Amino acid sequence: MDALFVAVNAKYVHTNIAVRYLTRSCEAKGFDCSFAEFTINEQKDIILKKLYMTDTNMYGFSCYIWNIGLVIEISRNLKKLKPWCRIVLGGPEVSFDAEKVLAENEFIDFVFLGEGELLWTEFLKDIPKTRQVVCGERTENMDELPFPYTNDDLKNVVAGEKLVYYETSRGCPFSCAYCLSSTTDGVRFLSLERVKAELKRFAEFGVMTVKFVDRTFNADKKRAVEIWKYCLSLSGDTCFHFEIGADLITDEAIEVLKAAPKGKLQFEIGVQTTNETTISEISRTMNLDVLKENVKALKEQTNVMLHLDLIAGLPFEDLESFKKSFDDVYRLKPHVLQLGFLKLLKGSRLRENADSYEMLFLDFAPYEIFSNKWISYSEIISLKGVEDVLERYMNSGRFCRTLETIDEIIDSPFVFFEKLARFFDKRGLIGQGVKRITLYGLLYEFLKEELNDEDLRKVMCEMKKDFSDWHSNGVGTPDWYKKY
Repeated sequence: MDALFVAVNAKYVHTNIAVRYLTRSCEAKGFDCSFAEFTINEQKDIILKKLYMTDTNMYGFSCYIWNIGLVIEISRNLKKLKPWCRIVLGGPEVSFDAEKVLAENEFIDFVFLGEGELLWTEFLKDIPKTRQVVCGERTENMDELPFPYTNDDLKNVVAGEKLVYYETSRGCPFSCAYCLSSTTDGVRFLSLERVKAELKRFAEFGVMTVKFVDRTFNADKKRAVEIWKYCLSLSGDTCFHFEIGADLITDEAIEVLKAAPKGKLQFEIGVQTTNETTISEISRTMNLDVLKENVKALKEQTNVMLHLDLIAGLPFEDLESFKKSFDDVYRLKPHVLQLGFLKLLKGSRLRENADSYEMLFLDFAPYEIFSNKWISYSEIISLKGVEDVLERYMNSGRFCRTLETIDEIIDSPFVFFEKLARFFDKRGLIGQGVKRITLYGLLYEFLKEELNDEDLRKVMCEMKKDFSDWHSNGVGTPDWYKKY
């Protein structure tokens, strides 16, 4: 075998589109290549054994913040076992300090920069004799790229109930300071005809979820609407997930999306903050008023599942400002509110300016922030607690009526989750496994301390309905349930 491309994914359900592109591109040029996928949760010795037993002397690893430590360790040991093999690293985690990666890891033979499809096919024709950084050209015409999934691959993906990652464009028209997409120029698109043919193929195979990796899918508004229309025309239960700019949604898009049945479309919307100074500082292009109006329209007029993101630790956003951002986004009533923490990615402008913001962050991947000029480490710890209970209660989808009723009573959703996090922390439950059925009783114990009798009764009546939706079979009746 000429080369084996290796992916180490964050979760079992993920697939890696990069190693598939590389394999298909090399095969098209007559090379004998394949790929292997693992997860960061698999035993290292098992991964090492499988790679060692593969009949190849060329290994190409796809490197990201979630797998770089494991990739380095596996590569070091693989080189000990097969000193004659060549080890190549590529991907965003090694692209911005490639010379340093090569200098610090003598067992690495090559580091690739840029897109890999053209680079690998040229590299395998004439492999350099010395260790070096290799730069490649990008594919300008996206239609020249092969379809990354074979029929057998799709059958395995469906059988394993995995996500399919898919791209219809490369690049992003925006320049957000925390994002690596800002380091590339221009946006390139697959033709609509090809996109439609490939989406049809996914649907016909019964793929569970197609997750588009386009950085801002609806940057081209008309093209996005055309693809959404086509997704809605496809039969089957395939769900299509898009990262979009909510302020770019048009009236035409809303009309098209009204026809979407439940479970067909998911939109991930990176709000990140509602602090205007912060938005300006991170070079984010976003009209907050339009965004809020469009999210409201999507929630009230369509069945599209809405996943909104916030990032804690951005410049000029202290705890009070983040509290406002949280409340602003929470009250847009998304189905999921993801509270993330700033990661100072290699190559990003925020990392380059970290000293001026007094950013303290992890020296190793994922480079997550500890503190900055505006927010302390103790406040970040507090927000980690908020993230924990937010995941358990809001994002689980098991407390919809309960939380909606609570929101009618409280002044600030953030303060509510902050207090709930302290309640969990006092009991040593932050970051610990808690049975789902136990979460109801814990929330009841917390609310007893926070609400008057009338409000508590109102919330408990709704929580009984939530409980019955999820635990109607084979579960004993809790004491709090009997009381109300």
